[in-house]
Amino acid sequence: MFGLDATPFDVRLVAFRIPIRIHPSFWLVSVLLGWEPEHLDYVFLWVMCLFVSIIVHELGHALVAEALGWPAEIVLYFGGGLTFSQRHSGRTPWREMAVALAGPFAGFGLYALVLIIHRLLNSNGLLIHEYRFVVVASLVWINLYWGLVNLLPVLPLDGGNVCRSLLELLRVRDPQRLACQISVPVAGAIAAYFFSIDARFAGIMFAMMCLQNIASLQQPNRSPW
Repeated sequence: MFGLDATPFDVRLVAFRIPIRIHPSFWLVSVLLGWEPEHLDYVFLWVMCLFVSIIVHELGHALVAEALGWPAEIVLYFGGGLTFSQRHSGRTPWREMAVALAGPFAGFGLYALVLIIHRLLNSNGLLIHEYRFVVVASLVWINLYWGLVNLLPVLPLDGGNVCRSLLELLRVRDPQRLACQISVPVAGAIAAYFFSIDARFAGIMFAMMCLQNIASLQQPNRSPW
């Protein structure tokens, strides 16, 4: 798959017996997303926060998949991540939803933990160091706000996968196609909103997802996910 092929520069880890591969593009895009030439120390903190958050998110998916008997592995790339699982048997809409929701809710758990630690430190009268502010702000932004965005009914986001599973539970004729049809206007509207507030990267991301779903609708007998 484009952008996911192994390279000699990949970093490989194992967490909870789940293999994790970090593609070089993850570091490159992460730096670009948080780039501040006057504060390279902030950039480093941002990249570390993004790395931890994506690992937690993908481990949420992977651990639930493993618990359901679906062997999983994780790849981090382009500033994000993807969990692959071998779902050879026992697939149901409820199980698919459990795997899809586990990622965002793992992030929400990390967000809650960060807030608790932050408030405990404040209650002890410790001054807020600028680095702590950067770390807390970054983790809140990634795990809360982007976690909520990830739940929008847009394929291939987790919310889009949940939408598809719900449609399958409702026994619609073609849940994949209808999920794509829902994704197109939602992704288009979100892209327009992000462009209107000058959030260009997010706007481009949702515009690409809109186009991806339009392309998928032109191939009614094929599913890209």
